[in-house]
Amino acid sequence: MRNRIEEYPDYLQRLFPQKYVPGEDKILAKTITFQVTDGCNLACTYCYQINKHHNFMDFETAKEFIDILLADKNPYINTKNSPGIIIEFIGGEPLLAIDLIDKITDYFVAKMIELDHPWATRFMLSMCSNGVLYFEPKVQEYLQKNRYWLSFSVSIDGNKKLHDTCRVFPDGSGSYDMAIAAAKDYMQKFSKECGSKMTLSPQNVAYTCEAVENLIDLGYKQIFLNCAYEEGWTAENATTLYYQLKKLSDYILKNDLEDELYISMFENDIGTRMLPEDNDNWCGGNGNMIAVDYKGDIYPCLRFMESSIGDEMKPPIIGTVKGGIMSTPEQVECVNCLKCVTRRSQSTDECFDCPIAKGCGWCTAYNYQTFGTFDRRATFICKMHQARILANCYFWNSCYLKHKNNNAFRMNVPDEWALQIIDEDELNYLKKIARE
Repeated sequence: MRNRIEEYPDYLQRLFPQKYVPGEDKILAKTITFQVTDGCNLACTYCYQINKHHNFMDFETAKEFIDILLADKNPYINTKNSPGIIIEFIGGEPLLAIDLIDKITDYFVAKMIELDHPWATRFMLSMCSNGVLYFEPKVQEYLQKNRYWLSFSVSIDGNKKLHDTCRVFPDGSGSYDMAIAAAKDYMQKFSKECGSKMTLSPQNVAYTCEAVENLIDLGYKQIFLNCAYEEGWTAENATTLYYQLKKLSDYILKNDLEDELYISMFENDIGTRMLPEDNDNWCGGNGNMIAVDYKGDIYPCLRFMESSIGDEMKPPIIGTVKGGIMSTPEQVECVNCLKCVTRRSQSTDECFDCPIAKGCGWCTAYNYQTFGTFDRRATFICKMHQARILANCYFWNSCYLKHKNNNAFRMNVPDEWALQIIDEDELNYLKKIARE
């Protein structure tokens, strides 16, 4: 399986290596997120933004946020703990605010040049769209103007059947045809390495294989897909995912595509026990990102915003564009609480000592939304992670056997867990090809 395309934080880390001292923060390229609107022209069934409205950021709010960041005086994000930055625009649907995005981009770049700021030569722009407004003239002008430092993607959930099951307009009609037209045009004009992000949910997991096959046929080489963290998964869903990924494995190997693709569900270094000292929080929402909403409130991650966690939870605000970042005792305490979150602090003994812990992810903001604390881990995707590891055992060992490679992906899923997803004959086969 092809390695994933090097992403910007990895690129910066390679070009500007920093000595990492255990116990101290790793120096990364942090993501600066502007929620330019909380409105959207779709009503996707699995959207984590459960509290969207029709608010838009004004340019003055964005300008004040930029001025705070480029002053380089706050402890949360600065040129010492982030040698480069990723400027991300999100919604709702960000292209609803393309005029504002264009003004923010121009101001950010001009201000960095004026200040001779280190980030002026170490930044990227990032935006993911549903594609509905892609062909608008102002959108096309923006893409052309910023093509060399913009990472742009269109959300496509595989094929028409899967996509139109979940990514729908308010009237229930699907958006696949508009999204695929946008993606094809972008790959033709701007970048053949356009990636795709698929979110699997209980409603669409049965379409996984044919959806990925469709993306491959369309020319996608890098395909990210993950199971939604939200509650609702069942053992039956896990069985479905396993056999969908098994079917996808057979398709890849039969067509000799294993060296041409990167598919995030297949990783050959997951599915093992993690050492106790591997104690970092998997999610980057406690220090590697910063986000501002239309009101000028500043958060550690966009998923902590009111549009995501709803009106009933108090959002963890770490600053405002008027007052600055970490400018009150409450904001400082919030940041300190987030920094104290570790894999050990939020996990039960069962999770921490899990024999297949490596590769299992979670979202700190969703933990907070669900339990009212940063420090308790939601485990609703547990069965889906088990199914993923079983499928990786099938894929990698089938690949190694095909190429007469002596490597092996070990079958570390306990029999008791595996037999809730697959039958005994399938389990015995996985053990056999794992050379156990």
